[in-house]
Amino acid sequence: MFKEFFCQGGWKSRIFAWVGLFLIVGHAFMRAYIKYRLNEWYGRFYDLGGSAAEFGSGDVTDRDEGRRRVGALLLEFGILCLPSVVIHPFFALFTNVWTLNWRMRLMISYIERWRVDDKKVENGNQRVHEDTQRFSRGVKTCCVVLLDAVLTLVTFAPRLAELGAQVQPVDIIDAWLLLLCVLIATGGLAVSVFLGWPLVKLEVANQRVEAELRRKLVLLEEEPSAVTQPLVAHFKKVLRDVRINYNRLYRNFAVFSLWLGGYEQSVTILPYLLAAPLLFSENPERRITLGTVTMLSNAFSNVFSSLNVLSDRWIEVTDFLSVRRRLSEWEAHITDPPVHSARILIEPSIVECTVTDGCGNEASNYETGSR
Repeated sequence: MFKEFFCQGGWKSRIFAWVGLFLIVGHAFMRAYIKYRLNEWYGRFYDLGGSAAEFGSGDVTDRDEGRRRVGALLLEFGILCLPSVVIHPFFALFTNVWTLNWRMRLMISYIERWRVDDKKVENGNQRVHEDTQRFSRGVKTCCVVLLDAVLTLVTFAPRLAELGAQVQPVDIIDAWLLLLCVLIATGGLAVSVFLGWPLVKLEVANQRVEAELRRKLVLLEEEPSAVTQPLVAHFKKVLRDVRINYNRLYRNFAVFSLWLGGYEQSVTILPYLLAAPLLFSENPERRITLGTVTMLSNAFSNVFSSLNVLSDRWIEVTDFLSVRRRLSEWEAHITDPPVHSARILIEPSIVECTVTDGCGNEASNYETGSR
């Protein structure tokens, strides 16, 4: 699944694969840095808001200074948000094209080695067509979401530890907020895996019954004479299997969603419960500002979201794991080369196809656009 894209095909295809990977990583670094700068901005803006009464009750010079500082902060916010308007949409397009080329390389590699006379693995057409599509969608999620989560964690973990030293309800270690966040996310992930792991097996079973239903429908359409039973009897078993499997999936989804919703909502309010009372602390050394509360909540949310990304995206994780399992089975099945082979080279914008017969003589050669 990976060597087909990064190590096989034409040199243009391999360069596109590696350069695209580095660009996506660089874009994720930029997103993490912007989040970090926005966290600082929130603290300065809300602290300025807390002193607005001081500027408003002063003379004209004080009011002008207050307006100048607010204007400067708003301009900085606009600059920080500019990549979200200009750069991020283009990178979303680039990521889509990059994952599309990955899928095309997979399909071409599988078609080249397809052993059409061997039926040991069922539904080869689905694995080459639909499963490669779902795999590319899962790769996109990993590249965008998981990479963003890792870099956000690396960026905000030191900030949360720093804020823990400032926010001290009682005398405790400086990194107490970071440790608390890690413990909560780890415990939540353990519960999520326990409740959600059966979904992987159910998803694999669901793909099998859906493929069997599709096979029967195609057979009915293309060779109706091959269906000797009444149509109701012919589809009875497969429709029953589809219903049973989906009912199992929905029950597990409901339990998992109930747990995840309550868990994440509880964690959302936790930073405010910990820090907000210190706004009015009788001890001046422990008292904090509204800007500090806002920065703490934002940093805690970013660290927790990064650690909790598997739980939050577990439905997509199960889909990706089930597809990867099916494609691994397919790759193991087509390891031996077929009698007739097709050599197909895909570049970022061009697909070349040379079909050879069993003796190695070229039968046809053509080029066509890949998009």
